[in-house]
Amino acid sequence: MSLYEDLGFNNHPFTKSNADEEPRLTDYFVFPPYFDAVLGDSENPSPCIVFAPRGAGKTALKRMIDDAGIDKKFLSVTYNRFNFSNNEKLENISLSYHLRNIITRVLISLLSYISENDDLLKNLNKDEKKNLYIFTVNYLGDLTGDELQEIVHELKGLPDKFKEFWSKNVGFMEKAINFILTRYDLDKIDLPDLETESKKLSQTYKHQLEILLSLSKKVGFRSIYILIDKVDETELTGNDSEATYKLIKPLIKDLDLLEANGYGFKFFLWDAIQDKYRAEGRPDRVATYNLSWDRVGLKEILSERLKAFSDQKVTSLKDITEDRKKEDFDIDDAICIMANKSPRNMIRICESILAEQSMAFGNPKKISVNYADLGIIKYCENIVHEIYTERSIKEVQKVGRELFTTNYVANDVLKITGEGARNKITGWTREGIVKHIGTISQETSKKPLNFYCIVDPAFVRLIHRRTPLEKFVKDRWLPCEYCRTDNIMDIEYFTDNNDAVCRECGRDLI
Repeated sequence: MSLYEDLGFNNHPFTKSNADEEPRLTDYFVFPPYFDAVLGDSENPSPCIVFAPRGAGKTALKRMIDDAGIDKKFLSVTYNRFNFSNNEKLENISLSYHLRNIITRVLISLLSYISENDDLLKNLNKDEKKNLYIFTVNYLGDLTGDELQEIVHELKGLPDKFKEFWSKNVGFMEKAINFILTRYDLDKIDLPDLETESKKLSQTYKHQLEILLSLSKKVGFRSIYILIDKVDETELTGNDSEATYKLIKPLIKDLDLLEANGYGFKFFLWDAIQDKYRAEGRPDRVATYNLSWDRVGLKEILSERLKAFSDQKVTSLKDITEDRKKEDFDIDDAICIMANKSPRNMIRICESILAEQSMAFGNPKKISVNYADLGIIKYCENIVHEIYTERSIKEVQKVGRELFTTNYVANDVLKITGEGARNKITGWTREGIVKHIGTISQETSKKPLNFYCIVDPAFVRLIHRRTPLEKFVKDRWLPCEYCRTDNIMDIEYFTDNNDAVCRECGRDLI
């Protein structure tokens, strides 16, 4: 038997960390408190934006909105692939670029649903069928079967039967339009008339959206939801927040479009662009939400996942971990602290733990705390090197502790001037490794000294990797009762006459 079966699971619960690849997401999805607000009223939809860090669950939330389409009677259309021509620059990306992509996806979704019911085609009047023909020629005329399949795969809200419909009827290199015009009995329009009608139709994209909405209502939908995701995952955006905002800016700033009657534009965006949007966007007209998880929320996500993969038998990793008599240590807490508010990181940690445990001799029925510790440290090594520069990693590890002053870095660690130390710390702060949390008084200085904290728990764990996991958590975990931040710090570094404070809200921890 495999390890996951020995531990009581019917399948490996941690092989997927990307929501788009998780077939059983609905079995263990934990709804954020504002889910209903994002979903909105399908009879009178409105736009909204969800900001979140990478790995916080934007795509999972998008998928659940997607899945609600059938019950709530809205046509759900995902827009998360941004193809660029050779040498295309972000400066040249316009609203028209986005709307052409969106209309193409709406049209394919509509044709998919119409294919289910031939009576719907009979109910279309002459003008509606003419418009459907013009849309098809203008937006799908150049699509081959493989290009169509790529878009259909992107449309997560489409039932599988429709995806099978296209793959069955349109060949890989075949022009999709040949099948569509025949299947939907669309009368061909002569070229001069087609050019005239196309020109009329293309006068405004808003007019085209109105026509598509009218056609979708004939199919039985109340409205159309456009779900925009993965803007920061293209070859032109990558890890660049400036580029990411530049790509989505034409779409996210057009209020006339976002508030179009019958449309619900829902954005799921990297929070690194939030400040840029606040400066130029209209948060007073477009509702914004921040998706964030604390340790308690992550434990619930972990528990639901474990139950889904164990036929409800395993509710926590503590259930299947050795040394459970140590009631003051909870492996689930330790994992969720190290995950640093990210469900994806939590899954990666658990996968790393099982990978290490699988190397144990025999057929263990429990997870060893020692192997769990090894798995967490391996994860910490990976995530730290993924996020931060090698130079900063080496320098901060030399600091050797999670709380420090500028003087300590200058005089005791790097042996450089005070200005040099300040420049180093500024760089570490810019990378997100450390944070200024106030000042402390020391006998060696007449003035209060700036005090800094390493905020990434994975980095703190690496610095203290020789300390056993249980002791590391017991000595450094200080949850803030006010803002629920999980501070990982040794309060001894605050020294006498300096109160230990939360790194986020600044309130006393003791």
